[in-house]
Amino acid sequence: MQIKITQNVSGSINASGNATKEYQVDEIVNCKEQWQKDIAKSFLDSGFAIEVKISEPESKKVVSKEKKATKTTKKKTSKKK
Repeated sequence: MQIKITQNVSGSINASGNATKEYQVDEIVNCKEQWQKDIAKSFLDSGFAIEVKISEPESKKVVSKEKKATKTTKKKTSKKK
């Protein structure tokens, strides 16, 4: 679950709740653990955040670069008389 903060709000940043942080407007919070989901639900219910879904492309195009053969040239040396 991901949420987007709509108002500056203070909340816990760890499972034990002994440390807090001020979440900023437009910050995207990724909620993976249960304690994060609980805080996210609280923010959603209070109107401090909205749930968002950020999707990534299913596959990425892999571009391989071919190395061109380097051309070596010999320098002509001039003879001095």
